[in-house]
Amino acid sequence: MELKAKLNNIFTDQIVGGSVVLIKGNEEIKYSYGYSSLVDKKLVEEETIYRIASISKVIIGMAAMKLVEEGKLNLDEDISNILGFKIRNPKYPSIPITTRMLMLHKSSITDGLEDESVEIGYNGVNGKHYFVSLEDLLLNKNSKYYTDETYSNNKPGDKYLYSNFGSGIIACIIEKCSGKLFTEFVEEKFLIPLNMDASFKANKILKQEKISDTFKGFNTNRTAKSFIEGTYPDHPLGENFRGPAGGLFVSMQDLSKIMIALMNDGKYKEIEILKKEVVDELFAMNFFAKREYLEKNLTLFGYTGGAYGVSSIMYFSKERKAGICFIANGGYYKPASTGLNNIQEAMISILIDEIS
Repeated sequence: MELKAKLNNIFTDQIVGGSVVLIKGNEEIKYSYGYSSLVDKKLVEEETIYRIASISKVIIGMAAMKLVEEGKLNLDEDISNILGFKIRNPKYPSIPITTRMLMLHKSSITDGLEDESVEIGYNGVNGKHYFVSLEDLLLNKNSKYYTDETYSNNKPGDKYLYSNFGSGIIACIIEKCSGKLFTEFVEEKFLIPLNMDASFKANKILKQEKISDTFKGFNTNRTAKSFIEGTYPDHPLGENFRGPAGGLFVSMQDLSKIMIALMNDGKYKEIEILKKEVVDELFAMNFFAKREYLEKNLTLFGYTGGAYGVSSIMYFSKERKAGICFIANGGYYKPASTGLNNIQEAMISILIDEIS
């Protein structure tokens, strides 16, 4: 069966709309499916732009490594020195928290309360547009936004505990070290050089008419208009922790440029966005999810995302210079034993079949 027929079989009656870009060496295969808006009956196109959820964290990691490359950030320095106030897990007051710990989700900093209706902690204020200082969330126990549940019982550096807040803190560190808004730093270092119509701010997308709605099942959850109107305001440098963890808007064809650069030691075609040595360090520190298929002599690296009904993956093989960028804007997903869902796993299987 041809690849596009396989994809159509996977997607039919399962997702509302989606985009696939498969890279095999110099070959690029693109596939668009379904609708980007059910209200307007708008079809998905190659240029359709999505909020890609947690794959956004790849850009955060790359931005941190760009500062390492420029000599402006030491991943193992106490983040207190960068952010200007003492940050400690109260249960381990003598142990510094570092950027590396944040990148690897081992900082012991959590997203706070699971109940997002209570406006304390990261989960409680994430999505709100009013100003809350990072210090009030991390240190100031007299603040109405502080909660002890921001810190887990784990010693910093010991245990993996996925944290969106941690990624937001890295964005604040990037602002402090660069002297620029996180969004502007990313644009300058990656998005503009790669000619990407992408942004962490939906209202800065050039072709806003290309932004997809998102869906829960086959019902509209968030419209493109709501994403644009809901763009976060700019707060002072070092205070923009809301948005970076999952908020990149980008098409799959533009996201594939980032993937290609990671596969090729920091270069997309002739454009170098990161030095080889810092790309190597990003892989060596286990920043990416990793899958090994010994019987196929194949190692895949990647990242996944899911929010507002979106389900996304970016997985690739550095050795074989092959990878896949995929996103569905909504639909019916079934949990897989790996922690991903059936559609994400099907896309990884497609990649493996194509390069094996």
